[in-house]
Amino acid sequence: MTLDQTRKTVGVDLYYGWFPVGERPTPSLSVSREGVNLLGAVTEHGETEVLECGGSFTGDITVRFLAHLQETFGEKLVMLLDKATYFTAGAVKDFVDGEPIELVYFPTGSPDLNPTEEYWRRLKLTLDNQYFATIAELRTAMWSALKTISPPRIYQYLCP
Repeated sequence: MTLDQTRKTVGVDLYYGWFPVGERPTPSLSVSREGVNLLGAVTEHGETEVLECGGSFTGDITVRFLAHLQETFGEKLVMLLDKATYFTAGAVKDFVDGEPIELVYFPTGSPDLNPTEEYWRRLKLTLDNQYFATIAELRTAMWSALKTISPPRIYQYLCP
C-alpha cells in the first residue's frame, strides 16, 4: 500500500484556459492560506482510503491514519511512502516498532514512483480552473471528486 498527502487551498489553481480572440478575462484569485489537507493510501487492489486532517500534517496524524488502515485492511501492512517529516517522525517509528507494519521509503525526490501522487494529480485535474470561495465549497468539491476518480494500479509502478 502506498501513502501520501496533498493540500488544496481556497481560491483557484489556473492551469490553462481558452478565451475568444480580443477578450481579456480577469479570474478571481484568492491568496487565502485556508485549505484542505488530505492523507491518503492506495492499495494493490485499487482501493483507497482518505483522511482529512484538520491542521498541519504531523507524526501523530500519521500514527492515527496507520492505526485506521490496520482496522480497515488488517494488522499486517507494508507501507511505501516518501521521507516527509511526518512519515519519519519519532511517534511514527515508536508506533511501528510495536506493530506488524513495515515502512519502506521511496528515494528522496522521486514522487513519480508513488501511485498515490498520481491519485492526487487526478484529483487536482478534476478541480483545476475552478474558483472555490470558501473552505466549505472546496471541501464539498474535493470529496465529490474523490468519488469519481480512479486510483492508479500499484503494479504499474512496481513492475513497469
